[in-house]
Amino acid sequence: MPSGENFTGSKAKAKSGISRSKLRTTIMINTEAESWVIGGLLNNPESIGRLRLFLSAKDFVDPVHARIFATVAKLYDQGIPLDLTTIYSSLKEEESIMVARYLYEEIPTDRSLEYWGKLVRKQSLQRQLKEVVMDEEIDLKKVEPIIHELSTINNSSDLYRSLDEIPPLTEEPGTRIQTGFVKLDQYVRFGLGHLMVIGGKTGEGKTSLGLGILYHISKERPVGVISIEMTAEEVRERIKNSFDTPPPNFFVADPPALSTLELKHICRTMKVENGVAVVLVDYLQLLREKEDFRSRHLEVSHIIRRIKEIAKELKMAMIVISQLSRDIDYRGEGSSPSLSDLKESGDIEYAADSILFIHQPRKEEKDYRGEDTKFLIIAKNRWGMTGRIQVSWQGFKTRFGSYDKEGNQISDGIDC
Repeated sequence: MPSGENFTGSKAKAKSGISRSKLRTTIMINTEAESWVIGGLLNNPESIGRLRLFLSAKDFVDPVHARIFATVAKLYDQGIPLDLTTIYSSLKEEESIMVARYLYEEIPTDRSLEYWGKLVRKQSLQRQLKEVVMDEEIDLKKVEPIIHELSTINNSSDLYRSLDEIPPLTEEPGTRIQTGFVKLDQYVRFGLGHLMVIGGKTGEGKTSLGLGILYHISKERPVGVISIEMTAEEVRERIKNSFDTPPPNFFVADPPALSTLELKHICRTMKVENGVAVVLVDYLQLLREKEDFRSRHLEVSHIIRRIKEIAKELKMAMIVISQLSRDIDYRGEGSSPSLSDLKESGDIEYAADSILFIHQPRKEEKDYRGEDTKFLIIAKNRWGMTGRIQVSWQGFKTRFGSYDKEGNQISDGIDC
């Protein structure tokens, strides 16, 4: 991995006692697995009895997921009929209810619910093991029961079933899409029906990154840009200035205003008339719905969920540019962005299949590689690892470049 990359998981040796290299494992806090458990549970609340044989609320990383699981378990213990009405009324907190409703609608009844439950339990045990081995003197009495249960779970035939089968991810020929960034394509699975969100502070190159990805894809299939911020002519001029060769199969729409209903109509038209498979929306916070919402937060939550639904329904890949909130500025210049910085809605995190942040460290930071190098932070990655990758920034062309598998910069800016 080239210098500058950093993915979750590491190995080290203990100074004394049991070798840490045998105990340490890659710790991936996969809240996506938790989402499948909670969504499946809400679709089939009676499954709580089976899940509680090996799973508890303490095994969940996300506090909202833990709260929902604990609520269903409590209702089950009290003998109260398990339905959505009683579950929602028992949750009380608006955030928990919103998450529960979203997961109920997004996650289907899944015959692999027990698989996901065991995966959540396994990850919980891995975190417990990590905490134990961090001590200088490892307590065998604490380690052995954790290792024993991990061994039991690992030997379960369910856990050896492929992630491509549980739940089945139909990846027909031609559905996988390469972004053109070598390392990004290694770690992030992007394809038809998927939603990718690109976030960053003003001026950090969100649109440039999105256009660069589209430019690469346009060499294989038609792509579209729906821009509320720039005119079609401005988009074309920007692409012309960034890339030496005019892109084929590149279509642009520049509506003065945009709702999700209008977005769906434009996407459908692009697909039917031009065969467009991938669409870039620039940018999320400029969309407005026709109906009224109690708050802008709820409106953006509705918008991002609808965009995901459009991607699935039309079998198109969607790339959405998103602003970050000003909270990141209060943390100081050069602060690394996180999911909580996504502006106006926490539902962006739940709806997106992948979320990328652009980050430029300050000169005094050890991660600083010069003005011509930035990082892409993979903050959300359905079915994969989170972390960061190093990319080159060609300011004079306002475009990003890639690094090959050996860490060498690819000179033409985008890997073909």
